[in-house]
Amino acid sequence: MSIYYLLLHFQVIKEYYEKVDVLKKYGIYAMLFLGCLVAPFIEESMFRWHLRKKYATIYFICFSLAIISAYFLNSNYLYFPIFTFFLIIALILHSYFKRISTTRKQLFWRKAYPFIFYYSGVLFGLVHYTNMKDLTLDNPVFLIFVSSQAFGGLSMGYLRIKYGFWYSVLFHCCFNFIAIMLEFFLSKI
Repeated sequence: MSIYYLLLHFQVIKEYYEKVDVLKKYGIYAMLFLGCLVAPFIEESMFRWHLRKKYATIYFICFSLAIISAYFLNSNYLYFPIFTFFLIIALILHSYFKRISTTRKQLFWRKAYPFIFYYSGVLFGLVHYTNMKDLTLDNPVFLIFVSSQAFGGLSMGYLRIKYGFWYSVLFHCCFNFIAIMLEFFLSKI
């Protein structure tokens, strides 16, 4: 956020985020409730709850790949087949991992876990790309914004692994509180 505001201040980039309209539309109390209580719980449940649940990770990856595929194909007729396909893949992988030996499972998870962890963090950053209005991939703000959100996702993922789910939710609440209060006070300037 600080890099973003510095670039805005020195007019290196133009402003993309409509912070004032959101605050005016919902008000500060609604924004604090949604941003500091509701959103952290939902986002942590979606993006980091699976990090300690091996079989839930299969469904997380397949479901996220289905959403990404549906987004790029952008056809209402293909949504059902795409989600059905990835659900079948998830069910097949789940049954396969239940049948293989514990040693092979542990070996696979040890090798795949860094990918799963970083995938979750980067996906978290990309999902927050939708918070910026009219932002495109060729704009330098895209890289700054998504990388800062991905770093936050990786940090909360580390807290999830090291200390547990509720610590990552608490960190997310604090982070959003600071961001909302910054937006609120900067909109008054």
